[in-house]
Amino acid sequence: MNPKYQQLANSLRHDIHQGRLLAGQRLPSIRQLAQQHGVSLTTAIRSYEWLEAQGDIQATPRSGFFVRPRVDRSTPPRFSDFDPHAYPVDNAALIAEIRQGAQHPDNIPLGTVMLAPALLPLASLQQSLLRTARRTPQAAARYGMPGGEASLRQALCQHFAEDGLALHPDDLLITHGCMPALNLALLAVSQAGDSIAVPSPCYSGQLQLLASLGRQALEIPCDQHGMDLDRLEACLASGQARVALLSACFQNPLGFSLSNSDKQRIAAMAQRYRITVIEDDVFGECSHGGPRPLPIKAWDSAGRVIWCGSFSKTLAPGYRIGWCAPGIGLDALRSLHLAGMLAVQAPLQLALADFIHRGEYRRHLRRLQPQLASQVDSLRQAVLRHFPEGTAVNQPAGGYALWVQLTKPADGLALYRAARQQAISLVPGSVFSARGLYGECLRLNAGNPWDESLDKAIARLGELATQRQDLSG
Repeated sequence: MNPKYQQLANSLRHDIHQGRLLAGQRLPSIRQLAQQHGVSLTTAIRSYEWLEAQGDIQATPRSGFFVRPRVDRSTPPRFSDFDPHAYPVDNAALIAEIRQGAQHPDNIPLGTVMLAPALLPLASLQQSLLRTARRTPQAAARYGMPGGEASLRQALCQHFAEDGLALHPDDLLITHGCMPALNLALLAVSQAGDSIAVPSPCYSGQLQLLASLGRQALEIPCDQHGMDLDRLEACLASGQARVALLSACFQNPLGFSLSNSDKQRIAAMAQRYRITVIEDDVFGECSHGGPRPLPIKAWDSAGRVIWCGSFSKTLAPGYRIGWCAPGIGLDALRSLHLAGMLAVQAPLQLALADFIHRGEYRRHLRRLQPQLASQVDSLRQAVLRHFPEGTAVNQPAGGYALWVQLTKPADGLALYRAARQQAISLVPGSVFSARGLYGECLRLNAGNPWDESLDKAIARLGELATQRQDLSG
């Protein structure tokens, strides 16, 4: 858990970045701040010192503290325009190497997009696990219900309904995380050799999954605002792809969230062309503020969207609990689920159902979302400070991945290897494409509370990027 001064500073920073505290606005005095938040004067002083060091506020002698006007010298990343063609995923071995290396415990964790343990409500989860173990001790002595425990499916549907997504518990299958749900969906609706329409850049784990199943990637151009839906529709209408694997809410790695009209259009495409949309919504609850955006599934009147998600990016990566809502493919997925998984850990499902029913999950999300906004902004500002001039950085609407485009000629893979020698993990952009794009890009993880060690790591990456730029020049 962050120290009190950091928690208070993050709260104030979120208010600044959301526009609730305006540029030039005078802030409470240190004594007033301490009284308002029930903290010591020392904590209040350290909070303001931290915000001042980050450039969010400024101290004026004999006048107090004020919100500093924000200057953003960044430019958005540039994206190539191309015609979609299907490619086999031939960089799966490199993807696997990078993903495995990112898990090294001694590395600065800027690679795999995952939350720091300090952000997880581990004590509350443990209480739910103990509570359900006392109440249903027999759960550990059986395999669990095929398709998932009824209590978890009911809890999830109630939770989704609060955000405007209506599902019945019988619509859901519980899986070992989101990737197994995507795997089930691909097995149910496609065959080896088929072309799967994906956004470009595409999450490397999805490309690795396509490679393992012998599917080809049909990349659809994207930019920081979303996907080229005209090109997607042309590919679906022509039969180039019968399946699309998409993320509409806070897509990894770009962080965009499609508009409701775009989501509605995709659902209509699926019905018009009788194709299947597999929706990976694992970051859907990682908003930086405001209501949770609805997935494409909310407009799926024909049952042609297989909606997949999990707790891995919001709550408990180690639990490996996810779900899918298969629509008209329910029977096919249920058979594959029974054959491939048999059942998912019943004690963990029951604990998560308890956690949701008690309101703990919703409270956790409300605390988490402003924290993510602060962390993403801290990482983004550090990249702008420390990387060579001309570096482009996206501004995600949610999630906690940051997409960085280096000035050309640049080699993200070479920078990844140089950083690895410094015990800093990151992911080079080349693994987000099957057709060899994004070699000058990086993806960074913003899932950790900002601290001095992360700032030093970004400074070192900036030095390495500058050195390589000088060498290539």
